[in-house]
Amino acid sequence: MRPFTKIYEYIIYIANKKNVVKYLYALSVIESFIFPIPPDVLLAPIALTRKYNWLKIAFYTTICSVIGGLIGYTIGSYLYSLSVLNNIISEEVFLEVKNLFLEHGFIIIIIAGFTPLPFKAFTITAGYLSIAILPFIISSFIGRGLRFFLVAGIFHYFGLALANKIKKYFEYVGITITIILIYFIYYKYF
Repeated sequence: MRPFTKIYEYIIYIANKKNVVKYLYALSVIESFIFPIPPDVLLAPIALTRKYNWLKIAFYTTICSVIGGLIGYTIGSYLYSLSVLNNIISEEVFLEVKNLFLEHGFIIIIIAGFTPLPFKAFTITAGYLSIAILPFIISSFIGRGLRFFLVAGIFHYFGLALANKIKKYFEYVGITITIILIYFIYYKYF
């Protein structure tokens, strides 16, 4: 039995379902302030199916993610107590992100939007620090847009060959990620 391969096949199956883009857009909003699963998990297989215009889904995924970022910003703006914020992001992460903002300014939002860094930590911290809203929106749009257009474009144009390679090694990747996650949890909490 290959559980990670089954997960991969299930995600590809979901990508072919009717109304899947609505779930993608909802995931894009929620991931920007609370949910740990990135929209790329759905965006890539949806672009792979070629049922939708990849530019359109990348654009709307970006817009929805920026809207979610604004929700995170609002949460950070109104939750002045670090004890309340600790329920959403840890104090350690908050302080790291705060230092990154102080050191790099708005460029860190672009970087966080593009990379696998936890975008929600940056949106909430930006609100907490009362970062100027317009540069926050522009930086979020640039970072998230670069990421989602790149993912959608790659999977639209090179997806089938890439998907077959991923599927071939998906079990090994899944096991490796699980081991790293277990190690991280053990190291962090025990």
